[in-house]
Amino acid sequence: MEMNMRYILAAALIMGSMSCKPLRQSIHDTLYGSPAKGPTSDNTTRVEQHSSTTIIVNSSTHQVHSSSGGNFLRNAAALAAAESALRNLPAFAGKQIAVYEAIHFYDDGRINLELQHPTRPDYIDAYRFNKGSWEEPAPVQLSVHDDIKAGLVNLDKVHFINVANVYNNYRLKADSIEGVAPLTHIYAIIRGDSITWYPRSISGSRERYFISFTATGNIDRCYRE
Repeated sequence: MEMNMRYILAAALIMGSMSCKPLRQSIHDTLYGSPAKGPTSDNTTRVEQHSSTTIIVNSSTHQVHSSSGGNFLRNAAALAAAESALRNLPAFAGKQIAVYEAIHFYDDGRINLELQHPTRPDYIDAYRFNKGSWEEPAPVQLSVHDDIKAGLVNLDKVHFINVANVYNNYRLKADSIEGVAPLTHIYAIIRGDSITWYPRSISGSRERYFISFTATGNIDRCYRE
């Protein structure tokens, strides 16, 4: 009988300690915080879903991968991701980005532009986006006669997504004109803080039209020449 009582008491103590453990852990976590879950890496991958397009952005390599093929000029999600990757380059962390004179977009996914140096405002560097990532910048030779300030515009005024607006509005007119070649190149010329999008004409086999766009890519004027 005495032996059985010892077993009962031992079992009760064990059960009591087990039931109190979660409570003690909860109190400990409240007072001191939950245990660390181990180190995390900055080399993370962000996945963004844009309608039928999946954009994958690697935070360490700044590479952009799009699941949607076809013409880069009309892929608003891929264009926005390319701009985001540019803004996240270490050289521009916490800094304003100024585009110099022109920016070119191609249907195969390339972007060419020149930017004001992030720490030397009298320097200009050439940047190229190719195969989903930004390449190392190359210095641009300038003349003492070049008016750098007149050729600069803040990147906030040249959002890459506007290229898709230009493309779609151009095609809206071009699709009704016989013999118009596919649009493979869109570019912007910058002067005096203003942005002019190109092309500014639609050439068919029998007709030719002038077309111009607002800074955001909407049609400004369009008429037959």
